[in-house]
Amino acid sequence: MTSVRPTISAGHKTIIAALGSDGTPLAVGHYHPAHGTTEIGGIGTLPTARRRGLAAAVTTALVNHARDHGVNTIFLAYAEDVVARIYARLGFRPADSTLLIANQPARS
Repeated sequence: MTSVRPTISAGHKTIIAALGSDGTPLAVGHYHPAHGTTEIGGIGTLPTARRRGLAAAVTTALVNHARDHGVNTIFLAYAEDVVARIYARLGFRPADSTLLIANQPARS
């Protein structure tokens, strides 16, 4: 497994986490900016930490960080309606369909 540290250090990826009092990551998410646009992804919360608003807080922090760093267009993808409702509460609205083409080698 490769480290994401160089990607983060170069400013190509931002990760934000909500930590427990002992430093344990309870919820996490990330974004990869490209030409003023980004997708927020990888939003996840430990099962024991759910229903505390941590995923919403991480998503909001990612949006604010991206905006503060020049990102104008932010989108999220989802597969479940329950996730769409969470994003709608945060101010996101459906955009019909999206296409993301990345200049990265395929991963197996």
